[in-house]
Amino acid sequence: MSAQEKRQRLKDDFEFYARNCLKIRTKTGGLLPLILNDAQKYIHQRLEEQLKKTGKIRAILLKGRQQGASTYVEARFMWKVTHN
Repeated sequence: MSAQEKRQRLKDDFEFYARNCLKIRTKTGGLLPLILNDAQKYIHQRLEEQLKKTGKIRAILLKGRQQGASTYVEARFMWKVTHN
């Protein structure tokens, strides 16, 4: 993959961006790449569907404990800010 292709994929593919550019602090204090869990993937799919359908995103997330919704939202904002 060329550098240009990688930059484009980082811009277009949130999961790829999160895995390669973002780190999360574990409960034991270590740092790991942000690999989306099932709940985060579900939220992402629904938001992307809404964006394609309406051109905007409006969502209220009822957060269950330890599902990663806050981490997902923060990561998505970072993705958008770094590419716009």
